[in-house]
Amino acid sequence: MFIYFNLHLFIMESWNISKKLKIELLKKSSSIEDNSRRILFILRNLGPQRFTNLIKYSNLSRSTVSKYLIQHKNNNNIEQRLITDRRTNKEYRSYVITEKGIEKLGEEPLKLKDESFLLNELKENVRKLEDLIDFYKEINVEDPFIIHIVRIISKIGDNFFELQQDRDLYLSLFYIFYNSILGQGAFARIYWHFDESSSQKFVGYKLNLDQFCELFNVSVEAINYLARFKLIKNDFGFYLIKRENSDFFFHEEDLLGTTTLRLIKDKLIDEIINLQEGIYDMIYDLDILAEDLTNQLKEMGLIWDAIQDQFQLLVLNLIIKNAIEMGFLDIEREKLLEGVSQSKKLSLTEEGKLIKNAILEGANIDLNFNMLTLIPD
Repeated sequence: MFIYFNLHLFIMESWNISKKLKIELLKKSSSIEDNSRRILFILRNLGPQRFTNLIKYSNLSRSTVSKYLIQHKNNNNIEQRLITDRRTNKEYRSYVITEKGIEKLGEEPLKLKDESFLLNELKENVRKLEDLIDFYKEINVEDPFIIHIVRIISKIGDNFFELQQDRDLYLSLFYIFYNSILGQGAFARIYWHFDESSSQKFVGYKLNLDQFCELFNVSVEAINYLARFKLIKNDFGFYLIKRENSDFFFHEEDLLGTTTLRLIKDKLIDEIINLQEGIYDMIYDLDILAEDLTNQLKEMGLIWDAIQDQFQLLVLNLIIKNAIEMGFLDIEREKLLEGVSQSKKLSLTEEGKLIKNAILEGANIDLNFNMLTLIPD
């Protein structure tokens, strides 16, 4: 750990996050019913803000914003600090969330507006999925499994319904959820018996791709394209770890996905705050950072020993992806480049090698971070 003197000014006015992420955060912010918590949410997720920006981002009146800022300052949830905008080199007084404010924000789930609208949207999505639900019932998928699939698809939204709704898609989705990391034992409750005289050869819970396709009479090409390529993109939110003949999936909106991405983002937010304050607590070894975060997930019971090393490599990729989205290539380029260049584990996967080469060579980064393919020993 390296600690330097505490500068009484910040480096930039707000965190340099991607436009897409900023839009999503502001959309969620505008749905928060409690105006007091809306202010804290903006400061927590968009970084230090000037008073005028808080009015713009919160969609609240000047007097309302002023009222809650005074309350939060009195309760030590926020404080004002001097920030230097790197682009203009001008100094501004800005509001910053404190540790107490972060704790206050996390005390209870955010209550969002338009819950009736969200319920109607869910009902509409379920209506669109009637054929999918009927198909799963025909192949004897249990109700809890179907409900889980429908819940996740509803969160994907319109992107999913732009795909051709047919048997190949439904089986590809079933393949994904059947082989989900959370599903190992939680959802896999369909039993087939091994019989040498039968074409249905299944040993234990896990089906590899060939076994799955043989059992459900679907082409390997269809599953390969839909489950291992088409759906493994940001637009759909699925993640895939490929290890030899085994596939392991999770989704950004399931328990593993939300927890993993939150841990990564929180760690990077802490580093940005430290950098802005002049306190350098940056872990230069990205491999160790990925290992620490993966150990936390294991302690939570979300992953198990057999996939821990592989999952750690995906976490490493996601740390870099989120660091790029949050502006580390702009605000602390040398530190990120140092971490990437020193990483030994990036070279263990095909995607990691591409990420490492692209960053170090200064190339445009247009890579799929949602998949991890191990390089054979």
